[in-house]
Amino acid sequence: MRAMLLAAGMGERMRPLTEARAKPSLPLLNRPIIAHTLDHLKRYGVDEVVINLHHQPESIRALVGDGSRLGLKVHYSEEPIILGTAGGLKKAEPILRDAGSFIMINSDFVSDCDLGAVVARHRETKAVATLVLTPPRPGTDYGVVEMDDRGRILRLAGNPPGDPDPRAGRYTFTGIHILEPEIFDAIPAKGKAEINGEIYPRLIGAGKAINGFIHTGLWRELGTPLFYIEGSLAWLKEGKDRSLEPLRASEGVYLDHVTVRSDVHVESPILVGRGVSVGPKSSLGSVVIGKQVRIGKGCSLRSTIVWDGARVGDGARLSECIVTSGVYVPPAVTLSNKIILRVEGLQGKKRLERLGGCWVASF
Repeated sequence: MRAMLLAAGMGERMRPLTEARAKPSLPLLNRPIIAHTLDHLKRYGVDEVVINLHHQPESIRALVGDGSRLGLKVHYSEEPIILGTAGGLKKAEPILRDAGSFIMINSDFVSDCDLGAVVARHRETKAVATLVLTPPRPGTDYGVVEMDDRGRILRLAGNPPGDPDPRAGRYTFTGIHILEPEIFDAIPAKGKAEINGEIYPRLIGAGKAINGFIHTGLWRELGTPLFYIEGSLAWLKEGKDRSLEPLRASEGVYLDHVTVRSDVHVESPILVGRGVSVGPKSSLGSVVIGKQVRIGKGCSLRSTIVWDGARVGDGARLSECIVTSGVYVPPAVTLSNKIILRVEGLQGKKRLERLGGCWVASF
């Protein structure tokens, strides 16, 4: 089976983390987000993938290559000008047209969705497209997808126009589509086009079957710093990353060939990467710590992601923070809801605060 992975976006909501790299290349449980997505596709029989690229494309190419290391055949579709979801799909038509049913998937979320079940339902109902939906989460503001009791999608974020059907169920779109090659006939030959905002509403208006599949398991978008932290920790807590199983030390605790001192307080979920040292009397709870990280004595880290090679000074207290690679967090600072980074030539420094030898962004 073939798939298209959407990776051309600018990652605007994740800046400044995405200034110098594409969002799918950011680490998730010490592996790139895109590696998790490709693993998910491969698990359900996908063996050939086309990835569209625009922003910082080499950060994706360097990680994925030709796909052979992952057991996949990978094509790249470069977009000098972003074409949108439908325009990008149309550009990849020569690779996907003769594939039969295929998957199109975003690369900024984690999910345990059973893609095999979705594909089976899609083929059974003979839909042009089947969209994976999930019940809306409190506190999120995604566009509402309305679906009737037959599983037919009526509207996406208010399109096509009309009064809402009071009997329709209301759901959130996950970013997973199962498509038939017929979809290409509905997309303009050239130019930018969006599949949710333009193509699907037009097909719905024409009476075509655009169906929904309700996924009630785990799904977390990673598109903002806070969602990135929450999604990483939810994925870790639920034990969904199969590659971590050999590292499991106890329930919710994963140690990559590293020993944590007995006088360090640990609360799950926690992942500690290879080559990490943690000073005495420190406290770690709901954290992901990358490789070769140094954490000083008497530190407190809560709901925090620390990338490879970072250092945290003695007595630092971090809550809901992202500490990027190569950063040194000064001793005895207290930070909450911050991105701590060191990027040469970073744009928009006026939005940042200086902290020792690094920069701090709020979210």
